[in-house]
Amino acid sequence: EREFEMALMNKKLAPEVELVCFMTELEFQFISSSLLKEAAKLGGYIDDLVPEHVATALREKLR
Repeated sequence: EREFEMALMNKKLAPEVELVCFMTELEFQFISSSLLKEAAKLGGYIDDLVPEHVATALREKLR
């Protein structure tokens, strides 16, 4: 929904710019960066949701 709203606004502001969207697998559609950060901050297991280097960097940042 949010992406659709942004696409419409971008089209209004810059109609000459083409929008390209990539859809994710169904299993990952609920994931957002804020949700991942919150889960990691609370000690949740995020390793199967992001690449290994991302999980490692996030854990380091939250130390």
